[in-house]
Amino acid sequence: MAWVFAVTFGLLCVAGLLVVVRLLRGRTTLDRIVAVDVFVTLTVAGTCVGMGWLGDGSNIALLAAFALLAFIGSISAARLIEKKEPYR
Repeated sequence: MAWVFAVTFGLLCVAGLLVVVRLLRGRTTLDRIVAVDVFVTLTVAGTCVGMGWLGDGSNIALLAAFALLAFIGSISAARLIEKKEPYR
């Protein structure tokens, strides 16, 4: 069962590297906002995989609060960008 956690964590790390590339090479502000949101989601997922690997679920409330704050921040930033940039 440990190999499943290792493979999952490895794939999350690869996805995180790809998201960092998108964050650095994003052409618009909205691209960068989405990249940060996906990176936060991958961080939460990686922490959940780590908690499953260790069998310790003591940080679930903290992860839920972190994910909620990231979601609210992404929505707020997207609405701010929507008001500033014209539609294409």
